[in-house]
Amino acid sequence: MVSKYISTIQAYSLPCYTILITIMLSLIPFPALGEIQTITRTVKQPFGGSQSADDARITAVAKAKREALEMAGVYVEGLTVVKNSRVDKDEILALSAGVLKTEVLSQKNYLTGDAFGIEVIVKINVDTSVLEDRVKKLLADRTHLEQLNQARKKEKELLDTVAKLQEENTRLTAEKKSTAQLKRQFQEASQGLTAVDWNNKAIELWQDGKYTDPKKAIEYLNQAIRLKPDYADAHNNRGIAYGKLDKNQQAIEDFSTAINLKQGFAEAYGNRGFIYYYLGQYQRAIEDYNQAIRLKPDYTEAYNSRGSVYAKLGQYQRAIEDYNQTIRLKPDDANAYGNRGAVYDDLGQYQRAIEDYNQTIRLKPDDALSYASRGLAYLNMGNITRGCSDFQKACGLGHSKTCESTKDLCR
Repeated sequence: MVSKYISTIQAYSLPCYTILITIMLSLIPFPALGEIQTITRTVKQPFGGSQSADDARITAVAKAKREALEMAGVYVEGLTVVKNSRVDKDEILALSAGVLKTEVLSQKNYLTGDAFGIEVIVKINVDTSVLEDRVKKLLADRTHLEQLNQARKKEKELLDTVAKLQEENTRLTAEKKSTAQLKRQFQEASQGLTAVDWNNKAIELWQDGKYTDPKKAIEYLNQAIRLKPDYADAHNNRGIAYGKLDKNQQAIEDFSTAINLKQGFAEAYGNRGFIYYYLGQYQRAIEDYNQAIRLKPDYTEAYNSRGSVYAKLGQYQRAIEDYNQTIRLKPDDANAYGNRGAVYDDLGQYQRAIEDYNQTIRLKPDDALSYASRGLAYLNMGNITRGCSDFQKACGLGHSKTCESTKDLCR
């Protein structure tokens, strides 16, 4: 019997310049196909009182990168694939951060009158010839997009905190009052922004639904958590990396910490549920998927993965219902079709299985397992010719088990 599809969850503007950014974006021309557009952004960050030069530098770099990405977002937002996907405005910045690289060109101190400050210049090169393909790939990886989106939210939260502290710092200084009590708050905000930067470094290692170097990702996330122990997203992301290395207990501990730190963290429940599923603790997995779905009713990965648990337990109707819901929410989810097809196979409903494998192959034409599974369904229906045709395709795509098991049948 060909192995079933098993769905996994791989997990998981400041008010003072918002109007200016909007005006600047309206002035950016859309490029011709294949042009490389360079966007530069300069931020001058004053400091004094309880804000140190280092605090100001960290804030200035984060603010400049964010503003540059917001400016570049006009190119991302205008893409056909983004318009068709009905991406939320908040996700445009996350998409931009995921497909564009921000480079710091210079950092230097300045003095204006009695005010000290630091000036940071950053740039982004937007290659419009590859932008659509990169965005399309990122949109297909919802876990990666969610990681990027949460990082942007945390960054904005911390920049807003710094802005409020700066206002308070200025007020106290003007009133000739002590600003000493703000020093620790400035430092904590700066440490938080640096933690976000370490988290971003880990996210940059994410490709095709997983970390390309989970050990390096853990190193980066250790730094983020050291600087900000209550950083729930960093715990969640480190849990994913631990899971990739089969360090399952450490993964569970990180997901549990993330759940405790961040109310309503559906992705952390989903990620922990997958580890429990992998360990054969099916009831715990179902409980976590139930929580994930309660918190996020459109969480397709949780429905899909819960369906796989039900299928493992032989509760086929419940599995089918979960796969149906996944497909309703995400009609192009190839895994859900493959998973449902495998259940229909187990139920002996081979024609329905074939119809689902057809959809999977349409969505993932190079997926060897889809051909192998459909070939087996044809074989079970007595159609050896079509079955062998699919087995040959699966073999050609590198499914060695199919090559070995069907070599006598399909000579």
